[in-house]
Amino acid sequence: MEAQQDLRHYWRILAARRWYFLLPAVGILLAAAVVALVWPPVYEAKSTILIEEQQIPPEFVRTTVTGFAEQRIQSLSQQILSRARLVEIIRQFDLYARLRQKAPMEAVVERMRKDIAVETIGAEMGEGKRRRRGGQDQGGITIAFTVAYRGENPDQVLKVASTLASLYLQENLKIREEQAKTTTQFLEAELREIQERIRTLGEKISDFKAKNEGVLPELYQFNLSQAERLEREIDQVTSQIRAAEDRRIYLEGQLATVKPDSPIISGTGERVMDPHSRLKYLQVALVDLTSRYSPEHPDVVKVKREMAELEKVVGTSGAPPALKRQKLTQLEAELAQKQGRYGEDHPEIAKLKREIAELKKLPEGASPPPVQPENPSYISLQTNLQATLNDIAALKRQRADLEGKLRMYRQRLERTPQVEQEYLALTRDYQNAHAKHQEIMNKILEARIAEGMEEAQKAERFTLIDPAVYPEKPVAPNRLLILLAGALLGMMGGLGLVALSEHLDHSIKSAEELAWLSGLPVLARISRILTQEDRERLARRRRLLWTAAGLTLVLGLAVFHFLIMDLWILTAKLGRVLHRLT
Repeated sequence: MEAQQDLRHYWRILAARRWYFLLPAVGILLAAAVVALVWPPVYEAKSTILIEEQQIPPEFVRTTVTGFAEQRIQSLSQQILSRARLVEIIRQFDLYARLRQKAPMEAVVERMRKDIAVETIGAEMGEGKRRRRGGQDQGGITIAFTVAYRGENPDQVLKVASTLASLYLQENLKIREEQAKTTTQFLEAELREIQERIRTLGEKISDFKAKNEGVLPELYQFNLSQAERLEREIDQVTSQIRAAEDRRIYLEGQLATVKPDSPIISGTGERVMDPHSRLKYLQVALVDLTSRYSPEHPDVVKVKREMAELEKVVGTSGAPPALKRQKLTQLEAELAQKQGRYGEDHPEIAKLKREIAELKKLPEGASPPPVQPENPSYISLQTNLQATLNDIAALKRQRADLEGKLRMYRQRLERTPQVEQEYLALTRDYQNAHAKHQEIMNKILEARIAEGMEEAQKAERFTLIDPAVYPEKPVAPNRLLILLAGALLGMMGGLGLVALSEHLDHSIKSAEELAWLSGLPVLARISRILTQEDRERLARRRRLLWTAAGLTLVLGLAVFHFLIMDLWILTAKLGRVLHRLT
């Protein structure tokens, strides 16, 4: 009962202050109706663009244009919705004529950006999550997108939407071809650079090899094997030299025991002398004869005459040393023998001493010693000795040559570790450059194939599957929603005004309120007395109420006519319904 009394209390307050509620409610509703009627209609044209996948399987040809579809769409939007492009479109279709007269171009461009919407369509959802330019899509694979434009003129809206869609198609194709060409050009520039590097490294390696010929790490085993071989050969040659030295010593000992001047005896036991030997013999015999006879003795003259003839043939003079030595030896031996038997005054001893003295005074002779000794054994030993000396000299020369080569190979082995690091660094750089060259060549081949695929439009591309059509109905404003919002705001404003006026008014309006406030029962009630002024005020309120009701009815009919159904069509339908009923 207390709750019902409270509700009746609020109802009485609302009834008592009904004008506070009606006036703002009707006023706000009328304002919303005016806004709904005055707001110009906004039309929208939309184009749908399909993102077609690469027609050639990626396993055969890989495209050089990478990135997600959302990223490419955003990149295209940044380029197409740039200030220069939008200003060109605005001037081409004469957009925002009134706004351009009173606002700068930057504001006009920003207004157009707001009127352009890009929506993506995902594969998982069947329809894309809509987003304005710069928004983020939260899931799914983008398989298509739409480009929409809103404006007041449907003809301009259609043209602008079609132009924007064509720009997306053209720019995507252009950008993909440019990216493919840029990739190929970049790789070709890298190829030229790596080729120049390979050439430079090749020249460095060639110069390094020429400078360090024979000491490269790859020749280390060869140099080591050659050094070991030379050491073995030197040991063998040294052994041969020692054997030859031993043979030389032996031959020299044998040669010292053999006389080179031994006579040559024929088969009959007689000595066979050549002119040279005969001359030597006569020279000794002349000494013997001159010691016993006078120079005019026939034997002395005969010997001298024969010697003169032989000297013409031989061309030498003087006693040869060998014969002189033999004769002296013979005379000294004979003198020693005779001295053992005779005294010093004996004529034989005096004769021998005189002959020895004369022989010693005899000059050695100007003729050179014989070219070859007479003793065959001596000649054989001398020949073997000379051959041995020649072998020793040849072996020593061979050993010196081998030792020189060994020193060279040992120097190479010592220098190899020094040049190994630099050589390995050069070869490693050269191999890496070659590997990089081959890698770039493969990438260039793939890039050229991808470039051809882009030019033939066989790669991923944008296809216009739903072009923009002429907008027959506006998409904004939603006049019914504006009226409902106006009605709701009007009721809230009226209730707020009633609550505010009630809160500010502290007077008592009824006996029940008095009893509720005082807690005492009301004994009597005096009815309100209406004066002429009160009646006139009530009449004015009625007229105002009827006027507001009339305006509301007219506004309602206008809203129904423009937003819901044409009144003439409604009249025709009602006429047909009444005709069927009758």
